[in-house]
Amino acid sequence: MKRVLLTALLALGCVSTAQAVPPCWPGSVVNVGPAQSLSPAQLSTWLATYGVPAGVSDPHAYVAFHATDQRCKALYGSGAWAQITGPYTLTNMVNSYNISQGVTFQCKKCSGGVIGVPIEEKAR
Repeated sequence: MKRVLLTALLALGCVSTAQAVPPCWPGSVVNVGPAQSLSPAQLSTWLATYGVPAGVSDPHAYVAFHATDQRCKALYGSGAWAQITGPYTLTNMVNSYNISQGVTFQCKKCSGGVIGVPIEEKAR
């Protein structure tokens, strides 16, 4: 019975093995660095270098999300992530996003720590 329940939860997407954004202590998310952008040429280069896995329903949004996330992690460490601010937020668009539009984003990071990570582990 447990195996059936676990299979059902995984199939419905209720269980996630990784989170795109770490859960921070309340009020501890901060902007790090200035707002940034990636040009259509930079996004096209990222697409040619890394590609998009088969089955991705919106490859252009995939490229924008992962390219900006990679840039923030390279600049501000593995705890940073990107919040896309334009030309769309990628989540409530009427028309499809295209990398020819470029992308603007803000890098974010937890200033007060990540929920569930012991303090002695954060110090390492």
